[in-house]
Parts: sequence; structure tokens; C-alpha cells
Amino acid sequence: MAKVFLNGKIVEDTAAHVSISDSGFLYGMGLFETMRAAGGKVFALDDHLDRLFASIAALGLKNVCDREYVTKAIHKTLKANKLKNARLRLTLTNGPVAAESENPTLLITATDFQPYPPEYYKDGVRAVITDCRQNATEPTAGHKTTDLFSRLHVLNEAHKKKAAEALWFTTDNRLAEGCISNVFLVKDSVLYTPPIETPVLAGVARKAVCQIAL
Repeated sequence: MAKVFLNGKIVEDTAAHVSISDSGFLYGMGLFETMRAAGGKVFALDDHLDRLFASIAALGLKNVCDREYVTKAIHKTLKANKLKNARLRLTLTNGPVAAESENPTLLITATDFQPYPPEYYKDGVRAVITDCRQNATEPTAGHKTTDLFSRLHVLNEAHKKKAAEALWFTTDNRLAEGCISNVFLVKDSVLYTPPIETPVLAGVARKAVCQIAL
């Protein structure tokens, strides 16, 4: 049975409960990070935490955790599930909506890593362009929030068209990103990607690809 880290404790997933008044559950007021562990080591963990804590500050979420606490919680979750190669998901919400509550909700899960099919790398995937537009004035733009309704709706519509991803443009018609991915273009052996200021999510893999390309 899988074990999760929830608000300071490792518990079985079936025993993990979140308040019905949790602001993440009710209103999508939360952040998340999806991480890859290989050989028991989390890829680019510092980059994930940099992004998480930057978004906490920018969006004004409650935070009673520091980096050391979160780092230990991640490794506790891996160890509790006896996993070396895993997909980790960290979810942090603003906690219960009650005014007297000062505690956020922190949930970390770990599951076996499932790679993309080999044909994705051999043949590539199909992408479509959505009619929806990314608004630079949206306060959550460029942050990895739990409010993914519009992204998942567009992605589901893309899947109906036998596409793996849908590309978003901004309201002023600039290429931004995919529903769940950053975008790169290669032209004349030069790698291009929309700048963070577009705005797009500061993807951890995006940063790694850019560093490799230098």
C-alpha cells in the first residue's frame, strides 16, 4: 500500500484526509511540483524548490515550511515507499479557509516512474493550436498552480483530435507554451524558446535544456 506525506506525517494513502474547507479543494488556491527521482536522487530539486518558494512569495500563500523541512519530507516519502525511481508530486495549498487557520496543507506522493512510450522519442507527437489565449495580466500566469481546469479542458480536446499536446498563444499572438509543457523550436541549428517574461512557466526541464544548449 502506498504511503504519503501529509502535514508532517507519513500515512497510508487510504488514511490521508484533507479538510472539506481546504482552499485548494474549494478554490484551487495551491501550488504543485512534479519531480523525477532516479537512483534515489531527485532531479534538480533546488530548482523545483526555488520555483515553489518564489511562487509562495509572489502569490501570498501561507507558508510555515522551510526548504530543509520540504526536502526532508520529499526524501521521507521516497524512503517510506521504498522507491528509487519515482514520480513525486508535491501539493501545497493555502489550507482551510477559516480565518483562524494559519496552517497550509502539504501533501507529497510518490509512485513508480512511468516513462513516455519509446515511439514518442522516435516519431515525435502531434500537437494542435488552441483558440484559447494566455493572458499576461492574470496573476497566476507563469506559476504552477493547482487551478488547471482550462489547461486540462484544452488538453482533453486535443486528445480527441489524436494530438498529445495543444499550444497556447498569448492575447497579443505570441507563442507561449503547451498545456503541460514548455515549447522549443529548432531553426538553422539554433534552439529557440519563448522567454519567461511572455509569461510562461519557468520549467525545470526547460532550464536544463537551455543550459545543455549553451
